[in-house]
Amino acid sequence: MMGAHMVLQQNSSVKLWGWADGKDVIVTTSWNNKTYQTSTDKEGRWSIKVGTPAGSYTPYTITISDGTPVSLSDILIGEVWICSGQSNMEMRMMGNTGQPVNQALETLLNASNYRDRIRFITVPRSKEEKRRTDFEERKWEVSTPETVIDCSATGYFFARQLTESLHVPVGLIINSWGGSQIESWMDEKTLANIEGADVENAKSPKLDMHHRLGCLYNTMLYPVKNFTARGFLWYQGESNIFNYQLYASMMTAMVQLWRSVWEAPDMPFYYVQIAPHKYKDSKDTSAALLREAQTQALKTIPNSGIIPTTDIGDEFCIHPPQKDVVGLRLATLALTKTYHIRRLPSTGPMMTEVNYSDGKAIVTFNNASAGLAPSNCNLEGFEIAGEDKKFYQAKARISGRTSNVEVWSEQVPQPVAVRYAFHNYVGSITLRNTFGITAFPFRTDTWNDIK
Repeated sequence: MMGAHMVLQQNSSVKLWGWADGKDVIVTTSWNNKTYQTSTDKEGRWSIKVGTPAGSYTPYTITISDGTPVSLSDILIGEVWICSGQSNMEMRMMGNTGQPVNQALETLLNASNYRDRIRFITVPRSKEEKRRTDFEERKWEVSTPETVIDCSATGYFFARQLTESLHVPVGLIINSWGGSQIESWMDEKTLANIEGADVENAKSPKLDMHHRLGCLYNTMLYPVKNFTARGFLWYQGESNIFNYQLYASMMTAMVQLWRSVWEAPDMPFYYVQIAPHKYKDSKDTSAALLREAQTQALKTIPNSGIIPTTDIGDEFCIHPPQKDVVGLRLATLALTKTYHIRRLPSTGPMMTEVNYSDGKAIVTFNNASAGLAPSNCNLEGFEIAGEDKKFYQAKARISGRTSNVEVWSEQVPQPVAVRYAFHNYVGSITLRNTFGITAFPFRTDTWNDIK
């Protein structure tokens, strides 16, 4: 996957690798005019680490020689991110059949403006299950209308905001597979350490490759493990609604595995809340419970973050078109948490506590330093229940210029539980902070059997 037009991580010691016919390999990097030497192993493989400078739009060259020199040209130094997950990460700028991507046409027509700023490579699928150490079927692409049409829309919108804010090139390594389950992105040893996980069923040969334990870890993730990157972006979960109870533990274990493979124990891991969608029944809570598990994983995955999609789902299409919004929110998360832009919220309002007084629930949110919006109107999506565990649609209103929301219902004189957008799909969601980032769904109860 090393090649012309690639982006290398700035201010780092990056690994270069390959195969050679000769015993000795000499590598020369044009940004510092240094020469590095290494030897191949008995199978002809070699690897070496080289230092990189601060990022810039200056193109460089790497020359590799085992007696016959090969030059990799137009190499940029900047920020590199790994983009993994299932179909909502995989969804290309051209959209799917009958499923568009917002802002796609304008983005494609302007893509050449970023030819020296955004580069990407998409890991090809493999029909083989055995572990791959590299791949040769794809090359690094330069941002043009003709190439970006096949780029992950979420990834590209993320990269575009990052390069605009940081003024350095951004490289994307896209290794996603539509419909994949999280079990396929980890190895057997990792899943076996998770209490309650059914390893034998997860590795059943009856399962499709993108559902089966370890398959995508071996064929989609492992081939890019040598490529030094700043962090991971993850957009997955729709295919694990059936076992939401294990999702937080599985994602936590998967991240630990990936970080160990990259030899980077604190590598940022930022992920997307699965969007509202009806699945089997819009009023059901199976998807809401998966979203809750995604939020709970923040407590067990250090240096992680999640962005909300409560406001951009589609009841009848599992692939919402607002990939521009997802990319922008992921970029905001990275720019505030990894690149330390101050005074902006990293993500949307999240419930932190609830208190009950005079027949009302007072819900407090964080990530809303300038308060919540919209004010002076009823907020849709709230439900409230008493000791009988029966939820009723509630009235809700922001309490003055605060980060609190008052919730009440005449049918529930003594409330003990509050829910917000806690169904597979809920329309008319408007609660957000003053930066326009929507609030996360939540519940204050633990009544899994109550819908």
